[in-house]
Amino acid sequence: MSLGVASAAKAQSSSTYVPCLKDISRQESRSKELAAIVQRDQDDRVNWSSMTPREWAEVLKRDEDRRRRVGEIFGEGCFKTAEDYGAAALVYQHGEVPDHFFQTFIWAKRAVELGDATQNSLIAKAIDRYLINKGQKQLFGTQVDRPGATEATCWCLAQTEPTFSDRIRKVYSAKIRSEVFAWLKELNQGKTCPNSECSKPLKPSPKGTVPGFW
Repeated sequence: MSLGVASAAKAQSSSTYVPCLKDISRQESRSKELAAIVQRDQDDRVNWSSMTPREWAEVLKRDEDRRRRVGEIFGEGCFKTAEDYGAAALVYQHGEVPDHFFQTFIWAKRAVELGDATQNSLIAKAIDRYLINKGQKQLFGTQVDRPGATEATCWCLAQTEPTFSDRIRKVYSAKIRSEVFAWLKELNQGKTCPNSECSKPLKPSPKGTVPGFW
């Protein structure tokens, strides 16, 4: 076994491979690419409310392509700055399955650790989307629903976990529970709508539900 380890070390020392974080040119190139990917993600959503189903389907396909490329860059080990992690998180926020949203949470959390406190709001959205897509109550109250998806239909707030602290809500989403309902009222402005949670039942999300957070 010692011979094998020595041989591996010798092969590594003679290799021309340079990890991304030590290859300054490659790492900077990937950072620029991540920023460009995010810009395309945002550009795709400028007129989202007026898109036809076919146009929206095309955006979702491009979302998948963007997630795939971000995953490749992550696999290269090229994430370095808060901007890199924040960009990756934003792209994965437009995912399709709970794992995408949990990954958003992980990357947004890392961006905060690297100094970008603005990513706290993305942490809140990611966790709420993660839980709701698992059929559980959201924590922060960032997610609303409009059954029927027509302009005449009222927005409602997806059910929230009652044991979650308003103090933590304020830190991450800037809104305590009462302020969330004030936001819901604004969404329904001009219509006669109940200012309430949705009737769709969701399972509880007690402490321990979100590893590394709650």
